[in-house]
Amino acid sequence: MAPTSSAPFIAVVGGGPAGLLAAQRLAEAGHRVTVFEAQPTVGRKFLVAGHGGFNLTNAEPLPAFTQRYGARQTDFGRFLSHFTPTDLRQWLGSLGIDTFVGTSGRVFPVEAHKPAQVLRAWLQHLQTLGVQLRVRHRWLGFTPERALLLRDEASGQEFSVQPAATVLALGGASWAKTGSDGQWTSLLSSWGVALEPFAPSNCGAEVAWSEFFRTKVGRAPLKNIALECGGQTVRGELLLTDYGVEGTPVYALTPPLRAALQASEPARLYLNLKPDLTAEQLRHKLLAPATASPWPFTWKKPCAWARPSRRCCGSWPQLRRGPRRMRWRRCCSGCPFPSRGCGPWTKPFPRLEVWPGRKLMKI
Repeated sequence: MAPTSSAPFIAVVGGGPAGLLAAQRLAEAGHRVTVFEAQPTVGRKFLVAGHGGFNLTNAEPLPAFTQRYGARQTDFGRFLSHFTPTDLRQWLGSLGIDTFVGTSGRVFPVEAHKPAQVLRAWLQHLQTLGVQLRVRHRWLGFTPERALLLRDEASGQEFSVQPAATVLALGGASWAKTGSDGQWTSLLSSWGVALEPFAPSNCGAEVAWSEFFRTKVGRAPLKNIALECGGQTVRGELLLTDYGVEGTPVYALTPPLRAALQASEPARLYLNLKPDLTAEQLRHKLLAPATASPWPFTWKKPCAWARPSRRCCGSWPQLRRGPRRMRWRRCCSGCPFPSRGCGPWTKPFPRLEVWPGRKLMKI
């Protein structure tokens, strides 16, 4: 139901998921709401990100879910109590979007629902609530009277509006082509608003692979691995790329890696290729009676390693020489391996060390 003309007018700046959900809640509370978005359409990052898998949330229990927010878990635990992952799935169901929980615990729409369909259903619901969308309207800051200063990008005309309240849902600085360019920080700083600097989040690790490794492995997944950093362990699938590694485990460990970098301390990221085996079990398999098979197969058979995992170990020449028992000792002592950096961070990694069951990335 659309609000009455006498209802308070609320402006929402930013047409991403946060801005659209704020507009929905405000409209449901009876306010007149207008969303101002600088891009030609709303939800652009939502649509682009959805092509990579379109996971919407995680179905794990709330106490465990809040721990993903690190030092802010107390605050986000309070936020999530108002809109839990279960609430999100129920809300999507009310829009006609069915969801399911994948093997990783992440929540996805059923295959029939694409990102554009989910966004279209949401926008139709906002329309029934009377929410007005003004695309190609860029926020320029505030007037001396503290009204919102906007520019219609189609006509170039600047104008101001004086809402009863304003919600700023401006996004980060991670994807400029979708509108997340972070340029709004200067507008708030000019009004004396204290801001936390942008920091890397949900990013991969750049590794200076050897030419041998890049040629033999290329782009390949490492399945059922575990990553550890700062006492946190995350299991999942890692993707080897020509520039480094990507995947949910390394994304989830961005905060402890970032914290170590900010403290100018070495940041160690451990990759366990066989997390279901203890070190002793792995040692027993590797020291099993040798066979006449070529060296790579002496690793493959006892440990059931897939080709990318074998290449991780086989790309170090120190591990391909001498008796098997000596190879195990060399693996345990670690082998230097150069790397460049992690995600958008510019601080280089002096080296990366590797074990058959674990890799150590030093920053």
